[in-house]
Amino acid sequence: MAENSLESIPKYLEQSLLPQHAKVAEAQLKSIENQPGFSVNLLHIIASTNLSPSIRLAGVLFFKNLVKRKWVNEEGEYLLPISDINHVKSEILDIMIKLPNQLQIQIGETISIIAESDFPHNWNNLIDELVLKLSLEDFVLNKGILLVAHSIFKRWRPLFRSDELFLEIKLVLDKFAEPYLTLLNKLDQLISEALNKQDKASLTIYFENLLLLVQIYYDLNSQDIPEFFEDHMMNGMEIMHKYLVLETPLITDQDSDDEIDVLIKTKTSIVELVSLYVSRYADVFEPLIENFITTIWKLINSYVTKQQKFDLLVVKALSFLTSVTKMAKYQPLFDNESSLKEIIEKIILPNIYFREIDEELFEDEPINFVRSDLEGSDFDSRRKSATDFLRELKEVNTGLLTNTVMNYVNQFLSSQSDWKSKDIAIYLFSSLAAKGSVTNVGVTSTNVLVDVVKFFSDNIANDLMNTNHSTNPILKTDAIKYIFTFRNQLTKEQLLTTFPLLINHLQDSNTVVYTYSSITIEKLLSMNSFTDVNHSPVFNKNDVQPFVNDLLTNLFRLILSNDQSSPEKLAENEFLMKCIMRVLNTVEGLIDDSFKVTIIDQLLKILKIIAKNPSNPKFSHYIFESLGLLVKFGTNDYDKVNQYIELILPSLLEILSEDVQEFVPYTFQILAFLLELYPNSKPLPESYKQLIKPLLSPAVWEYRGNIPGVTRLLIAILEQEPSVFTANDQSLTPLLGVFQKLIASKVNDIYGFDLLESILLSIPLNILENYLKQVAILLLTRLKNSRTEKFIKKFVVFISSLCCIPLNEELNAKCHSLINSDFVISFIDSVQPGVFPQIYNSFMLPTSSGLTNLQDKKLVTLGLLEMVNSDQFTKGNYSSLIIPTVDQLVRNLTSLGGLLKSSSTVNNTTSAQIGTTSVPINELDLEGSSFGSQFSKIISIQVKPFDPLPNVKNNDQNSIKMGAMTNIEKLNNLGALNQLSDETRQLLSNISV
Repeated sequence: MAENSLESIPKYLEQSLLPQHAKVAEAQLKSIENQPGFSVNLLHIIASTNLSPSIRLAGVLFFKNLVKRKWVNEEGEYLLPISDINHVKSEILDIMIKLPNQLQIQIGETISIIAESDFPHNWNNLIDELVLKLSLEDFVLNKGILLVAHSIFKRWRPLFRSDELFLEIKLVLDKFAEPYLTLLNKLDQLISEALNKQDKASLTIYFENLLLLVQIYYDLNSQDIPEFFEDHMMNGMEIMHKYLVLETPLITDQDSDDEIDVLIKTKTSIVELVSLYVSRYADVFEPLIENFITTIWKLINSYVTKQQKFDLLVVKALSFLTSVTKMAKYQPLFDNESSLKEIIEKIILPNIYFREIDEELFEDEPINFVRSDLEGSDFDSRRKSATDFLRELKEVNTGLLTNTVMNYVNQFLSSQSDWKSKDIAIYLFSSLAAKGSVTNVGVTSTNVLVDVVKFFSDNIANDLMNTNHSTNPILKTDAIKYIFTFRNQLTKEQLLTTFPLLINHLQDSNTVVYTYSSITIEKLLSMNSFTDVNHSPVFNKNDVQPFVNDLLTNLFRLILSNDQSSPEKLAENEFLMKCIMRVLNTVEGLIDDSFKVTIIDQLLKILKIIAKNPSNPKFSHYIFESLGLLVKFGTNDYDKVNQYIELILPSLLEILSEDVQEFVPYTFQILAFLLELYPNSKPLPESYKQLIKPLLSPAVWEYRGNIPGVTRLLIAILEQEPSVFTANDQSLTPLLGVFQKLIASKVNDIYGFDLLESILLSIPLNILENYLKQVAILLLTRLKNSRTEKFIKKFVVFISSLCCIPLNEELNAKCHSLINSDFVISFIDSVQPGVFPQIYNSFMLPTSSGLTNLQDKKLVTLGLLEMVNSDQFTKGNYSSLIIPTVDQLVRNLTSLGGLLKSSSTVNNTTSAQIGTTSVPINELDLEGSSFGSQFSKIISIQVKPFDPLPNVKNNDQNSIKMGAMTNIEKLNNLGALNQLSDETRQLLSNISV
């Protein structure tokens, strides 16, 4: 058997199951995945009952990932052979419906991925096939069909409304709605018969179908209520209500701790559907709302102290009641003392009570406990949902609810011997005191009828100060969380006194306690002042310096306490690493050099361990942010830069050599940043020279997440020592080949412009002379054949930036005064003499008025002014372009003030993206949340967009207008503006500097 033949696929799949062979086997599969027939063969292997289940499972996972990677690229072009594409689509449904459940789910997800790119335009018979295969008798078959349908339709739920989306939904409804309702009614009939016969086996498969039908009901109604469903609402909702109240021991054992059964899942989906109708279609749904309120109220009461398997159902039910509370018509139900007492006693208190299952999670899975408990997280819990309900009730009658709840708070506080009572009291008070939900910046306003500071002093402070074992760890956590929640209500001085206490809790033996301490410290350091117009950080580097050594030492000790465990265990607590990152960002350069080297060593040690199996993307992201911050704030001379390169480079090169794909994009950014700090007077380090050939190889550009970082690194090398690309043609040609690949991509063209900018400014034009025409052809070909709005804007800004080079003395000298507006005109005309006016009139001038980014606006304004004063305009063939240019510029300048005023806040936020001050909290919170093909930017060291005029502030309209008026005056003195219209002259006279 040939090693690279398709017959080898089962062997490679089998080897991929063995850890010692997995990487090699996957590489062998990828080496043949582009061969015609590979994907079809793989699909047949998944379908084959002659192969072991493990091989078939490995096959379906590889197949799903293959479709993710290779079905279409960013441009929407197929990457697999078209014959395979068509073959797969023709067979995949028939294969899927015959597969066992585990494989069926994976293929269903794969079909959804294919449908995302192909349906409806390139797979227009998909819904017809699904409907044709539906049966009124065979519900094992139906389950597979409905699974596919749901996997396709659920994509609509989070999408923004658009004409294209509604056309797709209409296409589906026209074909699917009638068969759907027929199937729903038939299934209702069959379930009733099976219940009468006590036929458990049939009931199970019927409910698995019903669950999918309820989920599809939501899918089809998620954007708007279709006319068909409005017309048949009584029929559909009668069935939903019937199964919401159904109880049968044939499916659900109320007292067992088994996994969530299909009836519980169905009820949960029904409540979710009803909540959608209440919040979005209340006018249509109004006749049925009261009945569902009663039913769901009873449902919550019946599951109030039940097992964990009922949690999500209760969460969705509480969410429904929260939605109802917002409706004016039903608010009287909640606006009296007796109703509130009943709600608190029967719904709120039982659902915020710390159950035995919560204690087990607290002890056995502390990180999962923190993630689920943390407000603002994506995890749903009974506690959080009950809190949301309570806060919405507060909006109905704040005074009545506050008095009622405080009676319960005081009652529970009086029971000091019971830690659970105190926990409930603190939780109730916190929910009552916070106005709105606890967001990423904490509580911004509180209930004026309660005193959060006094409550802290009377009931919380002792638990926070007590670091011994006498205080229950849950009460310690409550105390720390109180600081976390109400940090905005405490003064800076009060918060400073908590720092030593929080640091002491980092030495607690309980994982939840020290994790919440790290989270709270991180949030305190993230705080921005609400009273300061610039929203500057509350805590500066001098505030934190006294604590920094103890703080970082404790945090690293906690992380490295797992250095003998698995990589997954070491990386599980991203909160500790995020706190390290925030501390480094706050203290800037105040850490002494020896301690800084120790920190870098520890970060690299952690990185080396988790590189064996990168499992927590956030943890990994914070490591690289921390490395970036240490380099950024620690390098102010050659010796230090060189020290960091020698310290960090070996570990980064090891990541590259071992192809730890999750870390490679980060590695390129750190490598680039180190070189950007390197003195221009020094030669390029040898280690970087060794990287040039690999960086120019096609393989490194195949992975989409690499592209921004590799481009940045190439630019850094190019600007440090351009001669490494020009010593012979072997490096320059591949470099221009990279530009060609990037500029042809609708996704990556922006990086092509960045690279071209650097090439033109770094490599002497006499060396580039033979290539410039071809470069111009590539740009204009994209402009003609496959332009996008993004490409046009970037093209116009790129051309304008080159025109601005003479205004920057340093850049002008570097380019030997050869790059200017006349160069730009000749560059474009090199494609075809006289083509420049077409490009100028069709793209340059119209686009100049539609830019919103301030830097782009500045460069295009000043770039056009340089161009209109060029020799080719004033003395050459293009004098006819002067009047339309000045016309457009005057209109742009007239609107400039309003644009600058509206945009100044945004631009001020991002102006310090890289420099010597702390990065804004909102920037550092934009961490990568998952590994994948997407690029994860290291925010702390992100590069600013190229600006040839950094001395002219982006929002300094006076400087921009002054430059404009000076240039326009030159033209006027030359007599070039004699034909300017009266309207333009009037606008010109109104422009004030």
